[in-house]
Amino acid sequence: MGFWSRRVFLPAMLLWALIGFSAYCAEVDFPSPDTAVTPRSSTTYLDLARHFVPDIKPVDGAYVGKTLLPLRHLGGSAYARQADDTYGFFDVGTVRMQAQGKQRLLALFDFAQAGKAMEGVAVLALYDISGEPNLLDAVDIGFDQSTYFFEQGLLPISPDTDAILTMSTHFNSSQSYVTMALAMVIQDRFELIDTISLFDEKACGVERHQTIAFAANPDAGKPYAPIKVVVTDATTTTVEDCSDGALPTASQRQVQSTYKWQTASGRYLPDSDSLQTLARENQQRF
Repeated sequence: MGFWSRRVFLPAMLLWALIGFSAYCAEVDFPSPDTAVTPRSSTTYLDLARHFVPDIKPVDGAYVGKTLLPLRHLGGSAYARQADDTYGFFDVGTVRMQAQGKQRLLALFDFAQAGKAMEGVAVLALYDISGEPNLLDAVDIGFDQSTYFFEQGLLPISPDTDAILTMSTHFNSSQSYVTMALAMVIQDRFELIDTISLFDEKACGVERHQTIAFAANPDAGKPYAPIKVVVTDATTTTVEDCSDGALPTASQRQVQSTYKWQTASGRYLPDSDSLQTLARENQQRF
């Protein structure tokens, strides 16, 4: 089954949608690692990468190092990693965001791009760039082999705060796997809202695709708006000669949940377990 490059998304796999709510775009940029972070600073994005891999340097068109400093994983201790031989990347994804009224820079370094980090080490870093870039927080946000920002990167959840959308993925000839991460920044520290599993597969005479949409009205809800997540699970048939039995019929369903801010616990919680049930169903098809 085909897949996408780091910068081009296939509509059949994942689709950005704002379900009836006002549109907002925060484009993801891919600056050269050798460029300065701001016009006022001599600090480059490669300098930022050295916050995590201190010995990283240009190697054959990539940037590679051997030492990764310890980082917490946004998914918790269950995602603790073994050390790898090398860590490297070709490009860095960046996006400007609002976090509780403060302007911040997000930088995403996928250190499995050009190294042997087969477990998919990807560092999401938060910076204050009002002066020289100041690292505020950083986490490993790699949930699979390759990790990058979702197409839009951000979802406004209040007039002065954005949620963050990333995706981790791998694929083989007939299946593709995606883990979406929905996160936010509270007091300049990353907090995971949830992860969402998506799965595509192609077999003789049938294709199954799961697409995802996020929505939030930043003016609704205090202090943060509800976040609606809808996964469309579609099965289509193809013209193939399959002799191993009857084909499933074409079908489509929507699986959805709304995350609501809980003031008492200081976190978002879903109003149903439907997305977790979908994840279990997907796993059974691996």
